[in-house]
Amino acid sequence: MSTTTPAHRAMPARRSRAAGACLALLLALSACTGDSETGGTSGSSGGSEDSESSDANTATVTEITEPVSVVGEEDQSDAALSVRVSEALFATSPAVVIAQSGDADGMSQGTEAAISLGVPLLLVEGPQGAGGSAEPTEGSDDAENSAGPSDSPGAAQIEEINRLGATTVLAVGAETDQVIGEVPDADVVTDEGDVEDVVPATGFESVVVLLGGDDTAGAQAADATAEAAGAQVVTVSESDLARDSDAISSLAQDQPEQVVAVGADFGDADTLTRDVAVAKTGQQLPGGGLELFPDRRLIALYGTPGTPGLGVLGEQDADASVVRAQELAAEFEPFSDVQTVPAFEIIATVAQGDAGPDGDYSGELSVEALRPWVEKAGEEGVYVVLDLQPGRANFLDQAKIYEDLLRMPHVGLALDPEWRLTPTQKPLGQIGRVEAEEVNSVIEWLADLTAEEELPQKLLVLHQFRLSMLQDQDQIDLSRDEVEILIHMDGQGPTGDKDSTWGAVVGAAQPGTPLGWKNFYDEDVPLLTPEQTMTREPTPFMISYQ
Repeated sequence: MSTTTPAHRAMPARRSRAAGACLALLLALSACTGDSETGGTSGSSGGSEDSESSDANTATVTEITEPVSVVGEEDQSDAALSVRVSEALFATSPAVVIAQSGDADGMSQGTEAAISLGVPLLLVEGPQGAGGSAEPTEGSDDAENSAGPSDSPGAAQIEEINRLGATTVLAVGAETDQVIGEVPDADVVTDEGDVEDVVPATGFESVVVLLGGDDTAGAQAADATAEAAGAQVVTVSESDLARDSDAISSLAQDQPEQVVAVGADFGDADTLTRDVAVAKTGQQLPGGGLELFPDRRLIALYGTPGTPGLGVLGEQDADASVVRAQELAAEFEPFSDVQTVPAFEIIATVAQGDAGPDGDYSGELSVEALRPWVEKAGEEGVYVVLDLQPGRANFLDQAKIYEDLLRMPHVGLALDPEWRLTPTQKPLGQIGRVEAEEVNSVIEWLADLTAEEELPQKLLVLHQFRLSMLQDQDQIDLSRDEVEILIHMDGQGPTGDKDSTWGAVVGAAQPGTPLGWKNFYDEDVPLLTPEQTMTREPTPFMISYQ
């Protein structure tokens, strides 16, 4: 079993600056101290001038009202992004630092200077042949945000300098002062010592800035500006919070009041808002993250506790089942390009030949009977799927029985249409079926529950070995991100027959739907090895054993 964080995930960088607050406090205290030589006090004209001078040289942050916001647009230049981040984080700043985006040494100097001074870092595009970016095409969005020699330093940069009220521009790197030329209403200097001490901004102690983890100049400038503003900085691998365990853990620890994500790759604010809310709970899926696929492959034991005849899960107690599932998952690890996660697929409602007291030909295991198995699985990093064989009952009605268990982050659901009967049918007399409308009612309920409880994504497995089992399959709703739908091929017998069924199931599935495969210890001829099982195309994301 592999439960480690994938190698491609970067550890999030978490930074903060307390020095700004301390410096501001020291300045405030000194303002209250009388001048021993002149006898002046903080209320004298001399004190007022000092206060005004201090205010004029103090950086301030913006008032962020949205709990989650995304800064940056598709295909935005590094220079344009640096301006957008400054706009998002700083209200005023007596100085700014400017560097050329193509100058590595200048970027390094600019980053250090911006953080040291506590001011924004703005970028300009360097001249051709000097390591800078090519000039944008006339009329493009980036043209206004560039800073080539012909329009130094660029309308957007000048506008931002004026908005901030900056009176000093520190140009760093080779000939940056020549590239930017004259800046109206501000002095351009090339030595950090020529910049009057800035009182750093305060007020961002509960703000986290998410960065995508790339090494572009725009990202470096965003990092520096965020640190200069006093925000926490968390690096998110591939700009996908739902897939980065370490970034999720950082948000759970920091509990930010506002989150600002830098870069269009973070997607829309609504989706990110949900991911942030879930991340702050600290709950993650077995194997890490908030989304099931494509970062894991579930390897499951199928059956009912205490009933060996219904599957291998019932052949041993919960502790032994955990060990068996872990060992089985480990067998697949050498052949999987993503981590393999052990799983239980528990038949929670079992189709029966007797109608029973409620007349639905389905026996429901109680929540309390299943709880020890589900809780043990959660403790050991095992994902749990509760399988429903409803008889004449409705899938949604049976799903609601297990709402308490489904509130746990490691528990999903499976619908088995083979055992979904009409009011006149009995088990084993025919193969059952379900219409998309009923499936969608379960999806909606499960998605709403997941959203309300701020849970990681839920798995909903739909079993199928005949196309007739899932009626109007193309109408099944795949739009709810809170629920991942997986079509699970349950055919048994000779490998050739199973492959034919697999081909039909794959062909009927909506594009992009994850697929699952089941191996039968006694009925399959031959029983495929893990390596052979993994040769199915597309590669199954869930493999069950019965």
